[in-house]
Amino acid sequence: MLRTIRATLRRDSLVPRLAPLAVALNTLGIGSAVAAPQFNLDFLRGAQSEDDVAMLSNPGSVLPGTYLFSVYLNGDEVAREQIPFERLPSGEVQPCLSSANLQSWNIRVPSHDQAVDAQPSCEVVPSLLPGSKLSYNGNQQRLDLQVPQVHLQTLPRGYIRRSLRDQGINAMLLEYAITGSHDRQDHAGTSDYLFASINSGLNLGMWRLRHSANLNRTSSERSAANRTQWHSRSLRAETDLGSQRSRLVLGDTYTSYGVFDSVRFRGARLANDDDMLAFSQRSYAPVVRGMAASGGRVEVRQDGQLIHSINVAPGPFEIKDIVPSRMSGELEVSVIGADGSLQRHRQAFSAVETMLRPGLTHYEFNAGTLRNGEERYQPRFVQATLARGLRSSATPYGGVLLAENYQSIAFGVAHDLGSFGSASIDISHARTQLAAGGSRSGQSYRFLYSKSLNTHGTEFRLVGHRYSTSGYYDLSDAANEREQWRNDHYESWDHDLDTDDSRPPGLPDERPPARQLITSARYQNKRNHLEVAVDQRILDDYSLNLSYNSQNYWGSDTSERNLHLGFNGRLGRANYSLFFRDTRARRGGSDRSLGLSVTVPLGRKRAARANASTAYSHSLRTGANYQTGINGTALHGEKLGYGLNLGRSERGGSAAFNANYTGSKGYLSFGATQARDYQQLNWGASGAWVVHAGGLTLAQSLQSSNVLVHATDGAGIGLENRTGVRLDRRGYGVISGVAAYRNNRVALRSDDLGGDIDASRINGTVVPTRGALVRMHFDTRRGNNLMIHSRLSNGKRVPMGAGVFDKQGHKRGVAGPDGALFVSGVRADDSLSVRWGQETYQACELHLASLRLPATTSKHQGYRNVDLQCTQSAALPRDRP
Repeated sequence: MLRTIRATLRRDSLVPRLAPLAVALNTLGIGSAVAAPQFNLDFLRGAQSEDDVAMLSNPGSVLPGTYLFSVYLNGDEVAREQIPFERLPSGEVQPCLSSANLQSWNIRVPSHDQAVDAQPSCEVVPSLLPGSKLSYNGNQQRLDLQVPQVHLQTLPRGYIRRSLRDQGINAMLLEYAITGSHDRQDHAGTSDYLFASINSGLNLGMWRLRHSANLNRTSSERSAANRTQWHSRSLRAETDLGSQRSRLVLGDTYTSYGVFDSVRFRGARLANDDDMLAFSQRSYAPVVRGMAASGGRVEVRQDGQLIHSINVAPGPFEIKDIVPSRMSGELEVSVIGADGSLQRHRQAFSAVETMLRPGLTHYEFNAGTLRNGEERYQPRFVQATLARGLRSSATPYGGVLLAENYQSIAFGVAHDLGSFGSASIDISHARTQLAAGGSRSGQSYRFLYSKSLNTHGTEFRLVGHRYSTSGYYDLSDAANEREQWRNDHYESWDHDLDTDDSRPPGLPDERPPARQLITSARYQNKRNHLEVAVDQRILDDYSLNLSYNSQNYWGSDTSERNLHLGFNGRLGRANYSLFFRDTRARRGGSDRSLGLSVTVPLGRKRAARANASTAYSHSLRTGANYQTGINGTALHGEKLGYGLNLGRSERGGSAAFNANYTGSKGYLSFGATQARDYQQLNWGASGAWVVHAGGLTLAQSLQSSNVLVHATDGAGIGLENRTGVRLDRRGYGVISGVAAYRNNRVALRSDDLGGDIDASRINGTVVPTRGALVRMHFDTRRGNNLMIHSRLSNGKRVPMGAGVFDKQGHKRGVAGPDGALFVSGVRADDSLSVRWGQETYQACELHLASLRLPATTSKHQGYRNVDLQCTQSAALPRDRP
């Protein structure tokens, strides 16, 4: 209601009409917060108890009872619980908390006071925790605790209690993406193509059931047979094991990459879920240690930016929850003493992917059958890995893998080398029973390195150099060796790599894919693999990046190689990039290409919604290619995207147009291409359906974790920071892609809340578990805003401070001076009750039907002044109002 009032006051055209309301609000303490309003209860005739004016003297207070409140500790939400409120002898209504409550919120309670946790005490916070403060706001259902650091248990930054995790509601989920095209080629006639991806799911309690499938249909004028293929990609069920910081997956899934290479399999997977950790613990960072001679404050900076600040006591200190802005570089540590002294030192660090913070353990257990593709040979296997972060900044890790005809064991260690970077080295030993007969044993050595040269702006990563002896097979190689063994030799199919790829993206090639049968007497397992990446910043506007990877094989002279060199810069408002690429496939098909592209924003500097771009590239295989075009966005919220492109290549000129629209229920796209010897029309549509207890809700998309937003009478209201998303006619909408196990803010767009909508709150936070559909409800109500000038049946005014309630018991307003009642969100056929005490005669009824009101107040009208008698059902004593 207060939000509606303030929105009304902001409209300049209503100021003359709002003078009476402003007086009432000022009296009620809604205006300036210079000082809390104080009232002499003797002036409030008819007030039989302080309950009559509790809302008047403190607009955020509540009456005694038990309410669901969000609990905030030093500004961070820690719980949502039923909190009892009681009246103290002083007359104040205060929450009653037990020491058990405080302990569950990670507040330290003196051990000699543990006995008091059996019964809640309204004095427990000030009595047990000196220096603490407690406040609450009944309108926001929020309880705030301000507790000195000395009374708090040490927790990492970003820690979210398990009690706040929301498993969500039961629901059926379906997400679809459909693309299609109609093509006409001079040499092949017409063809049609349709592809549909369907991801479905079912949420039941803590369990998530997921299924993914594809539908592929092609038809051609040259082919009498149309091809339709349905492919079920995966089916799995999964759930959290929150107490173990783990997740259980049953069905189709993948092993993680780390100790062993990742493979797809069908079976069971039990592993740590690092997203359940506090955000400051999810990736490696060093422990910062030092000495504070006189106490004071420690500040940690990276690249000149403050990333951590904490007060410390005199003596040695350790900081374990630093969140670096990037995963390598130097930390500048400043110790600012209470005596004004300043000490500084630098601490270099780097991290490779296998490193863990000190004290953290990561485990994984997998069991099932290998499903790496369409292979007929699918061996059963069991795999277990374990890693542990040590205080010395080292992370030892290892694992064992047992499969049919295959066994492997691995061990390694990763270490932060300080100013020298970070590195890891591991060795794997494997024994493979070959389909060709006999067995092979061998080793594989892997080395990873990462280093940042801050002063030069260089990020250097030797992501991997793996060398394997001729007898070493990983699990995928061991399975492929048995798959390819045919008639005393190995057979494999290799696609023709010289196929012309100069066509625009999305235009299918009607020629059948060329394949080559490769035979050999020896299976060609992996030998050397090298991958390097270097990023170099040059001043503020330029960057240089280099990436290189190569792979060769035992028993073969062939190899694979990819080299990419890029340069990006800015000149005025224009952004440009250059690249050089050199590729070599395993069996021929090498190519070299280079290119230049320039993009310039059109329009004003800060409001440009369109860009012009041009690009040139040249390839040994396809020759020169020129492209120039314009792309941009339009409509409110940039819902419409468009692009126009003109190109020329060795095959001739082409023109293409595309457009896409983002709506509240999905995405639509359309495109057309015209060239010398072909034409194409393409289209696409994607969206999602959610079936829940409230019905069917359409959405733009679904991702791992999502929020179902519901606002009573909220049809058409938009959601903050969500392009195109609006609540449907029943007040439902879906926010997709929220972060699991983290606080996510959900808010209604305040610009969509006119004077005809009353809302007790318009934002909140949710902490979903992985895969959950969390329901967030907002109590909004469309109706009339009225200033009711009312009298009782005896002609007297309703006492100041009286509350106005609807049929459901929701408070809709309060009585101001001279009995003026401001109410919001009421409807034409509502009956309102006014109460100012516990006696039957201290109540009356307002029947709005006689006013013949419209359904709602105009968004720009503010409120209406009406006169209405308040009818009492009980006779008044002569000495009472």
